[in-house]
Amino acid sequence: MSRRVSAVITVAFLLALAGCGGVAFDDPAPTTDPPATGSTSNSTTVSDETLADAEFPEGFSRSEIDIATARRLSITFLRTEPVSGVALERFRPGAYADYQYEANATRTRFRLDVHNGYADVTQSDVYVESNVRHSRSGRNGRAAFEATNGSVDETRFRAADSMWAVVSRILTIGEFRAVRVTENADERRIRYAITDVAARNATDVRGYLTVDGDGIVREAQLLYGQGGEPKRFQYSVTSRSASGVAPPAWLPAARANSRFEPGSEKNVGSTVDPTNGGENSSRQVRIHGLPIPRRSS
Repeated sequence: MSRRVSAVITVAFLLALAGCGGVAFDDPAPTTDPPATGSTSNSTTVSDETLADAEFPEGFSRSEIDIATARRLSITFLRTEPVSGVALERFRPGAYADYQYEANATRTRFRLDVHNGYADVTQSDVYVESNVRHSRSGRNGRAAFEATNGSVDETRFRAADSMWAVVSRILTIGEFRAVRVTENADERRIRYAITDVAARNATDVRGYLTVDGDGIVREAQLLYGQGGEPKRFQYSVTSRSASGVAPPAWLPAARANSRFEPGSEKNVGSTVDPTNGGENSSRQVRIHGLPIPRRSS
């Protein structure tokens, strides 16, 4: 099948997409399955016999998913609507990438926690509000805080690409078959089962993908074994209230420690060293040497 690519997407590629941030230090992404949203108590199920006549959104059919169309529709949703989402990848024992994303028109937060399975652990947490980008990042047991000029739209643009990388992995190697359509007064969902993957010598293949009536991927999950190692990819995104995105718990202390004062416009891009007692004369400050809280298992 022309849409399938057998090459394995590496951790480095995912990190390149995830340049703006990821999972929180104090609020790690869940490692359990994201909650299923494919059906409700009031929904009606279309039987398999009638799936051939079911109405599918643009880019989707009973046995095919056009990746380019799915990406366009889902990325637009991630970049423009109030959303909340999580994604995770398990490449081999001890190697993972966890993502969390929350956004609306005025605030966004994107968190990433990556471990390569050996010694390297990278963590970052980005929160943007009122054109100020607050970030907390860590590596090898040390953390740093930074406050700079930032854009909600730009952060959402990059965060959406990073979240979509997980779905892209699933779509690229998976084979799909529609198995259920659920409908109620408010929403319509089509659920696909993953019947096989392009990965060589894959075993115990399980998974699904759920798309709504607008062609937006709402959930995706793929699990399989390869060479005795489990592989796991999950994604879940939901609409959220437009009322706001909660600031991270570390933000007040980080602001106080950095002496950052929103509205100071001079010398944008310079660095302030708070240990020297200098006044904050820029929109960018950095604090280094903070210990990283241990990630919960």
